[in-house]
Amino acid sequence: MSAKKLYKKERFAGCLLGAAAGDALGSQVKTMTISQIKDCYGKKGALKLVPEKHRKTARVSDETQTMLFTAHGILWGDAAGIKTGEADCADYVFLALQQWLYTQTGGTSSVDLQWILDDEETGFPCPLLSESALAKKRNPTKQLVQTLASIKSENSYGRVSRPINQNKLFDCLPRAVPCGLYYYSDPFSAFSVGCELAAITHSHPTAYLASGALAAIIAFICKGSTIERAVLDTMKMLKDHDGFEDCFAALDKALSLLDSETSPLTDVAELGNGSTADSALAIGVYCACIHYDYLSSVQLAANQDGISDICAFIAGALKGALHGYSEIPSSFVQKLQFADIIKDYAARLTKAAPKSLYR
Repeated sequence: MSAKKLYKKERFAGCLLGAAAGDALGSQVKTMTISQIKDCYGKKGALKLVPEKHRKTARVSDETQTMLFTAHGILWGDAAGIKTGEADCADYVFLALQQWLYTQTGGTSSVDLQWILDDEETGFPCPLLSESALAKKRNPTKQLVQTLASIKSENSYGRVSRPINQNKLFDCLPRAVPCGLYYYSDPFSAFSVGCELAAITHSHPTAYLASGALAAIIAFICKGSTIERAVLDTMKMLKDHDGFEDCFAALDKALSLLDSETSPLTDVAELGNGSTADSALAIGVYCACIHYDYLSSVQLAANQDGISDICAFIAGALKGALHGYSEIPSSFVQKLQFADIIKDYAARLTKAAPKSLYR
């Protein structure tokens, strides 16, 4: 089936909101097994967003938080000259992640980086810092927080060519979503920059290549590809990089299981639990491909034994990019924490993203 022809703004809004809504659904059941989910929500599992106690919205996790701060970093870099080669996207995403670190810990990694908290110093105001609810701690992994806290200067964060650890956990993947949107016109650049944004904190090839792959898949979808075609084209890119085997094998297995005669829930379990970047990507891809509609995809990704929020986040991003904003249930958007902020960043990325890149 061919992909829908949509305006860029519909895909960008659909991708960011789809990711966040999937995250919110998965966050409700993140620490539960499928048996526990059914005991709590019924045999079909968690099907809709449930607002937090005494709140009108369902909360998102650190996945959506870091996605938003990454989007801010990319826009900051754009203002500084990414398009003209005067700015390195990773430099500004690192600074934006330090701003996120401040919301979680009350400080940046060093006093020399505290200037990023002053809008006059940065010259690029960060509305996310003034949103008190975004400062709520959402239990990010210790590895991510400790790594960001250990990087004391802009010149010492991780790069693909400058490894700082062997982290291959899933929590680098949210950075790939706004990256894939900004570089939508050039999936090869989306892949390359997506790798670099992940490598800021995750130096294992399995992690940064999975992030690069997700960014490229989103870019291909925004150019009109189906999800399956986007994955196949991205897998060709992977083969050119050292350490590609884990990510390639995970995506290959996800696609092969689409023809399986077993149940989707059984197939998801075959892909792991989503704790590593390659496994989370594969589960998100499988769930986005096995069902046509957005809702069924994120419900499958959320209602399983693995790490529900990141898997539903990825499935939601892919389906949102494919079908656009209008395909996300209005009840989800209405109950989604930070929906207006997410829409605003989607609009800003839509305006900033270059129609073509010259490499």
